[in-house]
Order: sequence, then structure tokens, then C-alpha cells
Amino acid sequence: MTLVLSVWILFWLFAAVYIFSIGTPAPRQDFPYITEVKWSKSTRRVFVYHIFALFWINSFIIGCAQFVIGAATCFWYFEAKTETKGKGTVGRGVKLLLRYHMGSVALGSLTIGFCQLIRWVFEYYRRKMSLMNRKNMVAKVLFATTGWLLWLLEHCVKYFSKNAYI
Repeated sequence: MTLVLSVWILFWLFAAVYIFSIGTPAPRQDFPYITEVKWSKSTRRVFVYHIFALFWINSFIIGCAQFVIGAATCFWYFEAKTETKGKGTVGRGVKLLLRYHMGSVALGSLTIGFCQLIRWVFEYYRRKMSLMNRKNMVAKVLFATTGWLLWLLEHCVKYFSKNAYI
């Protein structure tokens, strides 16, 4: 799964650089000799969708690995003292995943992906707002509390999904 995840991240990085470079080069206001790429609304939407794809597919690959490990462990536990001695349990776990449980893992990873996307968008806006409101303590406390609650939500969803796979 590490190899699959590494290939996915390399593909994602290549596509992210391509999406990041789409736009119109324009000179910066403070430095006229340095340009920056101006994005349109559709390019911003594509980039957010691309970020969501990163979260969802990462969660899906990790969920598949967790399911196969859980299934292989269950097969081995009940067959370790038989004549097969628990051989071939990982292959049977992969077969079980591909045949019956791919949709369950996809749904669980979709939920995790949405939680991570919400957290990513919140962190983006929190950083933007913290640059403008540096001395507002109420805003800092609200941002910290909301960030912690989103972190807690994401970890609870991951915990439930992992145990549901097992």
C-alpha cells in the first residue's frame, strides 16, 4: 500500500503543479518585476476539488489497507491451528475487499475526506482572519475552539471508520 500511496501522491503533485500554473500571469503590485498567476473562479474550484480528491483517495487507500489487515488477522486467528496454518490470509482479505466491501471503504473514506476538506477550508480562513485580527482575543479563542472541534470530528470519524472496517 505504501507503493500505491507513493504513486498516487506523485501523480497528485504533478497534477497540482499543472493546475497551479493555469491562469494569467500579472505583475505584483508591490514588486512590478515579479509576476504572479491570477486564477479564475473555475480554476479555484478545480483546485479545491483536487485537494478533496487528495483527501478522499488517501483515505481510501489507507482504509483498504486497514480492511485487508483486519480481514487477514481474522482469517489467521481462526485458521492458525488447522491444517492450512493460516496461509494465504492476506490474499483472501484482498479478495474479500475487492468482491464485497469496496463500497463500504469508499463511503467511509468519503466521510473522512469531507471532514478533512472542511478542516482545510477552516484553517485557510483562520489564517486569513488571524492576519487581519491580531489583537482580538475573542476571535482567537473561537478559532482555536472551532479548530479543535473539527480535529475531534475528523478523528472520531476515522476511529469509527477503522473499527467498522474491522
